Order: sequence, then structure tokens, then C-alpha cells
Amino acid sequence: MATNPKVVVSFIDYELPPRYDGKQWTELVIEEGDNEAGPFVQIDSQSIDPTINPAHPEPISFTTEVATLQPGLGWYKVTFIDSDGDTQETMPRFNAGPIEILCTVDDINSHFDNDVLWADANNSQYVQVSVARLVKGYLARIVDPVALANWASPEVTPDIIREIAAMLCASQIYIAYAMRTSIILDTNNFAQRLYDEAMALLGQVIAGVIPIIDPGTDKPIDTNNPYEMEDGLV
Repeated sequence: MATNPKVVVSFIDYELPPRYDGKQWTELVIEEGDNEAGPFVQIDSQSIDPTINPAHPEPISFTTEVATLQPGLGWYKVTFIDSDGDTQETMPRFNAGPIEILCTVDDINSHFDNDVLWADANNSQYVQVSVARLVKGYLARIVDPVALANWASPEVTPDIIREIAAMLCASQIYIAYAMRTSIILDTNNFAQRLYDEAMALLGQVIAGVIPIIDPGTDKPIDTNNPYEMEDGLV
């Protein structure tokens, strides 16, 4: 009998309940359900490292590799346990699927060393929205707005635009990671190089040096936006 493939779910910067009795949480239990109201089934348990100050605990991040529900379908409830067996449940959280507009999460991760940093639904969703606005804003000078509006998912986005968006997303995610981990960045850092390369490619697209190939027809897209031409902006 075939079994469902296991799903990896990460919990980033999860808030520990404060303790004012000096005791530490020592374990967490992860439960999964397909509805916010339950029922929930335990799928995993993990040990927790002691915090510096239980009254003001630092957020923790952890991952389960034994979830069964795909992103966009599963709710997860975490219960913390101390050495006496006392427990405290937290509110269920929804594991939303990644927001993918002009590029996929895999497109973004192609620019990372995944042993150090990777994109996922948690750190890429707002970046995807920001980058889509930026790229479409620039391209509105040359591309018909109807065509731009149709680029609502990576599958229908031209490859060169998809690559530019992936590079810009990776740049922003890396900057956020560096700020969170206090990495000192020089002026020629990885994120800046990615950003510069992406914007250079975007400039070549706008200048007509690099054609925009429609993935549906494999033909170049018309880059004479009639609306911009009427306004005298090109």
C-alpha cells in the first residue's frame, strides 16, 4: 500500500511562553490537523535547549520532517512541556503555501547555498509581493498592462523576468538574514551583487537588448506599450 510522502514544516522565531517560576520548558510536542478547530494528532516531539531567562525567553526555530499535510492544508498546534510534566498549549498556526508571483521558491533557492540559507514560505512571501511590484513598475514603460497583469504566476511569466525576480528576491532575503544574524556586509556583498546583476538585466530588457519571450507562444512580446506612447513617456 502506498504511503503519503512526509512534508517538512518549519516554525521560525516561535515564541516560548514565559515562565516566572524559574523553570524551563524542556520539550515541545507538535500536533497536526486539517482544521483550526481540530481534531489534532501528535506527529512529533523535540527537546528544547534551556533559555537564558525563562521569564523573557528568546524565540526558537524548529522543523518537523514528519508532517503529512501539504502547505496550504495543514494547521499545527505546539504544546510546551517542562520537567515536571506541566504543559502549555499555543494557538494553532496555519502552514500557508508559498506565495509565488513572478518566480518560484526553487528559482530563488538556485541562488543560495542551501547549507547556509534557503527561501521558504515564511521568508519569501512579502518579498515576492515587493519584487513583483518593482519589476512590473519598471516594465510598465514598455509592456502592455494587460500582458503584465497576466504574469500572475511563474508558469506564465517569461523566463528572463522570472530570473530577474528570483535574483531580486534572493537579494532581499539575504539582506534580511544578514540583519537578523548581525553579519557585517561590505559594499560588494553577495546581496548587492545579485541586486546589481538583476537590475542590469532589467535595464537591458527595457532597452530592448534582451527580448521578452512569451512562454505560451515562444515569440517575443511586443514592447511598444501604446498607453505609455500616448502619454509621451517613452
